[in-house]
Amino acid sequence: MPVTGLYVVQEPGTIASTISSINDKITRQFPKVLGKWSIEYKLFRENPEISTPGRQGSQAHIDQYQQQPQSKARFLSQLHLSTHDDDVFNLIDEPMSYSAARAGIKSDKKVLAVFDKGMDSIIGAKLQSMWLLRQSMRAEGHVFAIGDSFLVRTANVTQNGTFKFLIIEVEYLASDDLDASKEIIAGFITKCGFPQGRLFFGDSLDIYREPAEDPKKFGKIAHCLQYMEFFRMRPSG
Repeated sequence: MPVTGLYVVQEPGTIASTISSINDKITRQFPKVLGKWSIEYKLFRENPEISTPGRQGSQAHIDQYQQQPQSKARFLSQLHLSTHDDDVFNLIDEPMSYSAARAGIKSDKKVLAVFDKGMDSIIGAKLQSMWLLRQSMRAEGHVFAIGDSFLVRTANVTQNGTFKFLIIEVEYLASDDLDASKEIIAGFITKCGFPQGRLFFGDSLDIYREPAEDPKKFGKIAHCLQYMEFFRMRPSG
């Protein structure tokens, strides 16, 4: 699929009214509106009462688990993008061993699963004792066409109904080569005169890839991992 870059506006003092004026400017600049789009992201943490050995009511084991390094905790990132409407993407961070963490050895492992839409309700209803919801973010916005080469998606991201930041996704339609497209997308954003923000491509292509695949080719999995990486590492506030 074409390469996308995420441009995020999140400065101190940026409020919803400011974002509204930015959206109005974008609408005037890109009058060809193709429709709406949306994002839903959830972050779960493994329940220590379930994952801890001797979990049968042993508060001592639970306390010990919570005091261990952050790397011992497992997290589940769940993403739904309307651009891939039939899929729910789930990424579990597998913890490194305690001895490896103490030795400073990096052994990051991620397990990716793609389910049909509706998996979020299964996790919420059936697995809530195993996974505890830590964060939920939503975004809704519009899709704009710019000539034959670009699609621009803008959305206000909210957490628990509170505005957090503006995200602008730029999709370069002429290529699926990430390295070749980065400079083109960055140049397009500069020409558009968007407010000060941060451009994010992520390391999606290196996280989950079969060895035989072209290392530069951007696809649906890379696109969704790009969003999950961003939500996990974004600045707080």
